[in-house]
Amino acid sequence: MWKSVTVRLLAIGLVFCAAPVLGQVYTVDYYGFGWETGGILPSVMGDELVITCSADNVDPAFGVDLGTAELTLHIHDLISAGQVDMGGYYAINFTGGMMDVYEDQVMNADWGTNPPNGVSPSTFADGSLFFSGQFTSFTMYFDGSGSSGSFSGTLDGVGGSIIDQMCTSCVYTWGGAFTMGASAQIPVGYDLQIDGVFEIDSAVDNEPTSWGSVKALFH
Repeated sequence: MWKSVTVRLLAIGLVFCAAPVLGQVYTVDYYGFGWETGGILPSVMGDELVITCSADNVDPAFGVDLGTAELTLHIHDLISAGQVDMGGYYAINFTGGMMDVYEDQVMNADWGTNPPNGVSPSTFADGSLFFSGQFTSFTMYFDGSGSSGSFSGTLDGVGGSIIDQMCTSCVYTWGGAFTMGASAQIPVGYDLQIDGVFEIDSAVDNEPTSWGSVKALFH
């Protein structure tokens, strides 16, 4: 994830300024599958995107052993604003949406076929609530062929066992890549194969630093 620092010179004789200092970034890697009501592409305004994923790598700081427990992700209620042809690629903005992450010792995650079905999304939404977040933005980008692309989203954390445990004033993001069609291995009834990363960025408060230190951030 690229981050930028904006410096505003309030006076020519400015000697010191405040610059954000980044803290620890905690990550959880996921893989899984998604579907949109009505199918994708095209993405029709008002369709809902649903994604179910399972973690394959977890930051040790979370204290989750994937050998004895699973972390599963259920993204739901993302509503399409319709796809837009950007000339060479397609963009789809979504409104609303929740990300719920569960820790489960039963380890029963199963995608099945033709979702929603008897096991999906239900086996990705059981266990104890690890994290719950409400999307403030979510966008998908498809290449010109419509066979692959990327996605990114930002969230407000609203619940779960790790809220306020990892950091204060946390920044929550989720992004990654997807494939579809012949280039992907997708269970029947799903539209997308997903590979994503959930990040918690423990940005800390601003603190004074010299102008030389600020310029060094750009090198």
